[in-house]
Amino acid sequence: MTDLVTLAEAKAYCRYETDDEDATFAILIAAASDHVRDVADRWDGAGEIPARLKLAVLARVAEAFDNREAMPEGKHELRTLYNLRGIVI
Repeated sequence: MTDLVTLAEAKAYCRYETDDEDATFAILIAAASDHVRDVADRWDGAGEIPARLKLAVLARVAEAFDNREAMPEGKHELRTLYNLRGIVI
């Protein structure tokens, strides 16, 4: 699926100007886009992406980026995996 925001949008929102963390931003954008799609399941993905969905993704990216070193191991990632239970990968 397509990400709901671009790398440039996320970096601008986070006020990050170098390319040093582009790979990290890409992962955060993809994960945040997936999460927002899961929550906003009434949006069918057609047409322009609603601004509030973009803002939700940007907020999740900024929170994860700003606090990535303060997250205790094993505490938060489980919430991102709950909706994948029962799926064989």
